[in-house]
Amino acid sequence: MRNRAVVTLAALLVVLAGCSTTGASSSRSGGSRNLILAEELMEIERSNAYEAVRRLRPRWLQSRGAGSIGTLERDTPRIYVDGQLYGEAESLRTLDTREIQELRYMSASDATTRYGTNHTAGAILVVTRRR
Repeated sequence: MRNRAVVTLAALLVVLAGCSTTGASSSRSGGSRNLILAEELMEIERSNAYEAVRRLRPRWLQSRGAGSIGTLERDTPRIYVDGQLYGEAESLRTLDTREIQELRYMSASDATTRYGTNHTAGAILVVTRRR
């Protein structure tokens, strides 16, 4: 009886392992919510990076409220292209999706740890194909 339980448990583990995903696929099939790869960008019609993010991961662009006390400006993610500060979210409009290898969203805490203050809405890291 004990051997039968062990065999059943082993079979169940094999089935469950076969059903799991690696997270490397697109978001529509259960991939990473913080990553857009070139393959996913190619699935949409040609556009700029801002429109691609707006269509594929709109939450990345959602304002997190006012940037600081006393300002009415909405806080949006800061953009880094190939490791260099590029601008605010609107600057994504100048980047053609055909030139992008990947886009990655960093949370406010991760962006602040990596790049310092003024990342209350996080950061979007752009890796271009021309690196």
